[in-house]
Amino acid sequence: MDEVTTFKPGEKVELNLKFRNIKEAYLQVYKVDLMKLYLREKNLSNITKVHLAGIEPESELTLQLGDGKDYRDREQKAFLPLKDEGAYLVICRGDDLFTSGMVLVTPLKLEIQESPAAGSLRVNVRDTINEGYQANVHVKAIGSGDNAFKSGDTDLRGIFVAKGLNGSATVIARQKGRYAFYRGTSHLGQRVLPNAKPEQQREQGKKLQQKDFLQNLDDSNGVIQYREIKGWDSFRRQKGGKGVEVQKAY
Repeated sequence: MDEVTTFKPGEKVELNLKFRNIKEAYLQVYKVDLMKLYLREKNLSNITKVHLAGIEPESELTLQLGDGKDYRDREQKAFLPLKDEGAYLVICRGDDLFTSGMVLVTPLKLEIQESPAAGSLRVNVRDTINEGYQANVHVKAIGSGDNAFKSGDTDLRGIFVAKGLNGSATVIARQKGRYAFYRGTSHLGQRVLPNAKPEQQREQGKKLQQKDFLQNLDDSNGVIQYREIKGWDSFRRQKGGKGVEVQKAY
């Protein structure tokens, strides 16, 4: 199963199972606090090892997949009867194999702008149903090379900025019982050279900062030049009287 699948409230929740030589799959669905779960695990790849003894699943499902003699990759949809907003952990067992995934039923969507050289990212939290950016949404971000989360709440514009990230980013947002999730692929921050001496690492950091500064400077100059050209063009095309207008004579 995919690591995380997101559905809007009211949408039909269907998971895509990929399998080979499995006769049937047994699925258990648990409603969880995604923020607490991720803070504890720091990763969603080991979800099947989460201790769930004594917790009743929201729903259970046995899905017939075939005769177990496929000898090729196959796919099949699994419909889950989920209506309430929230985060759901789905654990799937087939023979002696296990897989898992997270299902989010939420109207929230994360719009991310990453700045790899600066090691930062900007998060916009948007409500896809009411079409508005959401303030006071709690956000946590962490890089794959970090040990601590960057946390905060979105401002009145629905924006939160996380700085000092290293590695590929993971972002989780929570608004009461609603969640949103993002997994980045770009490397943020300084790449540590293997077996590099401290002075080499410092020099590498300076180059990255210089590159980011020069890029920002170039972008700013481009904006200024564009405004000047547009202003001159607008002035040149203004309608006025014919001939030469004398401003001052001596």
